[in-house]
Amino acid sequence: MTVPNLKTIAGGRLIAFEGIDGAGKTTQARRAVEALQQEGYDAVLLREPTDGPHGRRLREIMVAGRDQVDPMEELRLFLDDRRDDVERNIRPALDRGAIVCIDRYYISSIAYQGALGIDPVFIRRENESFAPVPDLILYFRLPVQQGLGRIAASRTTGQNLFERADYQERVRAIFESLDFDCLVPVDASATPDEVHEQVMRAIRGVLYRSVQKS
Repeated sequence: MTVPNLKTIAGGRLIAFEGIDGAGKTTQARRAVEALQQEGYDAVLLREPTDGPHGRRLREIMVAGRDQVDPMEELRLFLDDRRDDVERNIRPALDRGAIVCIDRYYISSIAYQGALGIDPVFIRRENESFAPVPDLILYFRLPVQQGLGRIAASRTTGQNLFERADYQERVRAIFESLDFDCLVPVDASATPDEVHEQVMRAIRGVLYRSVQKS
């Protein structure tokens, strides 16, 4: 349902925030939504895994250790979680003309499950059979050791498999190889304010093209 007096865009816009662990995309997704809302847009912040039943199971696996689940079973959990997210959150928001900023999307599945040995082409095809392709993918580029250093500085718990350096290097390599036309790299090693400026410049580029087409 459209909220009165908020600016909307026909068909909405979907913006994915992607990158290795510790790249800062979660903070930047929140800042982007706040900035868009201040500009009067209907802007929504989502994240995956979600807080639904499949998402909660995935978060349990992340904490307990992924050796408890087969990589293909893990991918299926992500697919089920994403189907729910598309049906309950993403599609309705886009249909009302909102700007949806999502902290991780199927691009992360391509990288993270691809790094476990599943064919990235297969992962992309499975997802795009039901999930909307983003209008913009913001890829936060950061060296793995810098990302892990940020994580270590922010908490006292140990690393799980998602954060092991060798695994993150494989994840980063897949991110670097992605060929989406809508992908824009972001220098995540810059200051938070500088990164925010990069993010908003890319988002405004998408919104400007939307106005030009209307």
